[in-house]
Amino acid sequence: MVRSYDMPCTVESASLEPKYGNKFVAGGEDMWVRVFDFHTGNEIACNKGHHGPVHCVRFFPGGESYASGSEDGTIRIWRTGPLTHDESEDLSANGSIDKVKVTADEVSRKIEGFHIADEGKPKEKEEVGEE
Repeated sequence: MVRSYDMPCTVESASLEPKYGNKFVAGGEDMWVRVFDFHTGNEIACNKGHHGPVHCVRFFPGGESYASGSEDGTIRIWRTGPLTHDESEDLSANGSIDKVKVTADEVSRKIEGFHIADEGKPKEKEEVGEE
């Protein structure tokens, strides 16, 4: 074990920021997604948006954002802002430092095999085979 921290609720998932390892994100039963300083364990951001327990959180490979998945059937993508090695800038209350524009096409390319049906319910893409 490298580190251990007491959390404010039962945590179901956590993810370490992959670029510098200065922070980690955790989600659980209280429906909040929290960002913590890895070295001190201090909470540096807290995000509310899910309407059910958060079962999964993961940083994107560059560490500029992270995703959370909840029992309510939603996946939310949160921005962390630009990363610095010393993390001299604090995150705002919603976890972002500056604006990042992401189009729906960019997100859908990252989630292979996933499609949002016309009625708003997720379904897997159908494979079209050649005859």
